[in-house]
Amino acid sequence: MFRDFVADEPLRVCNFVRIPVAEVYSFSMVRDERAAFAGTKRVKAVVALGPGGPVALNVSGEELLLLDLLDQVSGLNELLAAFSSENGRGGEEIDKVDRKRGGA
Repeated sequence: MFRDFVADEPLRVCNFVRIPVAEVYSFSMVRDERAAFAGTKRVKAVVALGPGGPVALNVSGEELLLLDLLDQVSGLNELLAAFSSENGRGGEEIDKVDRKRGGA
């Protein structure tokens, strides 16, 4: 069994960018001449980036610690940096002390 978190294609609406984060499971079994493959992909969270900075929300709408998602989802940090600089935010960093957006 394989489990991974992936950042899906960003969606831009006006000044806001939404980046869906999905949890992907895949399974395969091969025995003799037979093989079985299965997989699921479920939304785990969404990262919204707007004029106020990035916010991570779970599927219930509760705020998550963005640094936790950045640690789990490869490529998410690069996507945030790219869209932050596009919006003139200069690639705002996350404050690693209180784990909130906006820096110290």
